[in-house]
Amino acid sequence: MIHRLLRTYLRWFFLILLPVTGVLGLPLLHHVQMPSAFGQATTVGECAQLPPDWLAGGALPESTFLNNAPPLRAVTFNLHSGLGPDWQLWVDRATAEQNLRRIARRIASAAPANAPVDVVSLNEVDFDSRRSGWLDQAAFLAAELEKLTGYAYRIRRGETWSRDIPGLEVRFGNALLSRHPILETRDCLLGSDCPGVPSASPRQAGWLGSMEEPRGVLKARIAVAGRELDLLVTHLEPFVPERRERQAAEVLARFVENDVPTVLMGDINAVPSPMTAMRRHFAADRTHDVLSSGPLIDARLWVAARDAVKLETWATYPAGAPQWPLDAVFATPDLLPSEVTVLDSEASDHHGLAVRYKWATAPTMVGYSAWRDSLRRNQWTRILACDLAGDESERIRRLERLTSMTGGSAS
Repeated sequence: MIHRLLRTYLRWFFLILLPVTGVLGLPLLHHVQMPSAFGQATTVGECAQLPPDWLAGGALPESTFLNNAPPLRAVTFNLHSGLGPDWQLWVDRATAEQNLRRIARRIASAAPANAPVDVVSLNEVDFDSRRSGWLDQAAFLAAELEKLTGYAYRIRRGETWSRDIPGLEVRFGNALLSRHPILETRDCLLGSDCPGVPSASPRQAGWLGSMEEPRGVLKARIAVAGRELDLLVTHLEPFVPERRERQAAEVLARFVENDVPTVLMGDINAVPSPMTAMRRHFAADRTHDVLSSGPLIDARLWVAARDAVKLETWATYPAGAPQWPLDAVFATPDLLPSEVTVLDSEASDHHGLAVRYKWATAPTMVGYSAWRDSLRRNQWTRILACDLAGDESERIRRLERLTSMTGGSAS
C-alpha cells in the first residue's frame, strides 16, 4: 500500500509539477535535452535540421484506386478524460458529458451523412472514473455518434491503468469505435506478454520503471469493403524519448503483421521527423523515424508532399494554440490518404485528426511503396551521418540500438 501511494505521488509529480515548473521557466530545465536511444540533438551545420527537399522523396506515383471499395475514414482523438482543455483534476458528470458531446459532433462532421466515419481511435479515455463522474466515455461517445449519424458503433476498450485508492478511483486507457464488424481483438500492455501476439521484452525495472505509466496497444481486426483490416490504437510515452522510441519499435515488431492491411492511430507524443529539431527538450527524439522504418506510412507526409503544405498544418496540441502535430494516423500502402484534416475542438487539450483513405490498386501500391522507400533513405542518410557521430564505442552502441529498433532498415 505504501509503495502504491508513493508511486502515485511520484507519477503526479512528473505529470503535473514538473511540466508546471518548466512553464515557469526554471533555468535548470531550460536547456535540458531528454535522452534518445540513438538520436543526438544537433544545433549546428547540416545536421541541425532536415533539408527543405526531404519530403520530396522520389517521384509521386500515379494514383489509381479500386472502384468497388468505398473510402475508409479514420479519426483519432485524445479525450483528456472529458476534463476539457484546461488543467483540471476533476469535473462533474454533466461537464464531462458536455465535453464529449462536443467531441462527438466534431467527429461526425468529419464525414458526409451518407458515409460516416468508419473507425475512431480514442486516447485518455475514462471508464467509470470518479474524476469524470463515473462515466464510461467510450460507450457515451458511441451512443452520441449513433444519434448523430444513425449508425451503431461497436466498442472495444483497452484499459492501461487503474487506481483503487478511495476517493481517487480511476480506470483509464484507449478505446476503439468501429462502424464495421470486429472479428477479433487483442488488448495488450507494452512490455508485457499478451495472448495471440509475439512475446515482449520486459519493461524497465527499478524505480524508473515503477514510475512509468503503463502504455498499451488495442488491436482489432475488422471486416470492411470485403477484406480484413487490422486497426491499432496506442498512446505513447510523453516525456522520455528513449522510452517512447522503444515503445514505437515494439508496436511495429509485435502488432503489425505481414500481408494484412493495417492502420495505426493515436497520440504518439512525437512530431514528424522534419520538425523534431524544433522541440526544445526533445530534439534528439527519433520516435517518428522508428515508426517510419517499417511498412507504415504517415498520412501527413504523403499529403504534405503531394500538396506542398507544411506539416505544422496538422498541429493538434495544445488545443488553445496548436503548435505540435502529436496525433497521427499511419497505414500500409494498401491505403492511400486523400485528405488529412484537423478537427478543432474546445472540449479537450488536443484537437482530433481525420484521414480519408482510398484503397489503392496494385500499381499504385508499388509506386507508393517506392516513394516511401526513397523517403526512408533520406531519413537514414541523415541518421547515419548525424546521430552516429562521435567516438567509436559510442557510435557502435548507437548503431546497435538503431538496428535493434528498426530491424536493420538503416543498414
